[in-house]
Order: sequence, then structure tokens, then C-alpha cells
Amino acid sequence: MLAQDVPPAAVHSARAPTAIGIGEREFAIAVYRPRVHPGALKFNIKNLGEDVHDLVIRRKGRRVAGLTAVVKPGSTATLRLTLRRIGSYQLVCTIADHEARGMRATLKVVR
Repeated sequence: MLAQDVPPAAVHSARAPTAIGIGEREFAIAVYRPRVHPGALKFNIKNLGEDVHDLVIRRKGRRVAGLTAVVKPGSTATLRLTLRRIGSYQLVCTIADHEARGMRATLKVVR
């Protein structure tokens, strides 16, 4: 099926995920879009540091999602998920003591 054959309603209902840039380094996480609307999200994670890092997303202390592998120094990773609940989510690195040393940030899902 060609793009011109797709009904207009189908074109508008298929929304691309909201991209969120994440920069990780010792010992901080930078969120380049800290407020998003509910829906599909695409976290573009870049390890700007010298240690390996990961990314785990929590809500009210419970894990919602996370990377399945570490991100090596200078590397990137992508995490796709859908967040429908309004509220605050914590983004943390769970490697060793990184979270305790400051590798945490907040993402707010707003209306």
C-alpha cells in the first residue's frame, strides 16, 4: 500500500513517539525534555561519561521499565515505552552506587 492509499484518519492516528534525549555521565543524568504528555516515548540515551551506565524508570519506588543492557562510554541506546499515568517518574542509573552519588533525574508526565 502506498502512502497516498492510506486513509487520512489512519495517517493522523499513528503518532510518532515523543523523543526524549538523555545524557548520562559521572554522576548525573540530564533529561532534555523533562515534561511530556502521556503516550509513546522514545528515550535516546547517550553515555557521555567514562563508566558504564544503565537507565531504569521508576514510579512511586517501583520499576516501570529499563534498559536490558549497560551503555558503554561513548555509546548510545534507545528505550521505547508508553507512559499513560500522569505524574512524576524517577530516572536512575542502578550500576554500583551511581544512584546514591547523584545519577537520578525526574520526568513529569503532564496533561
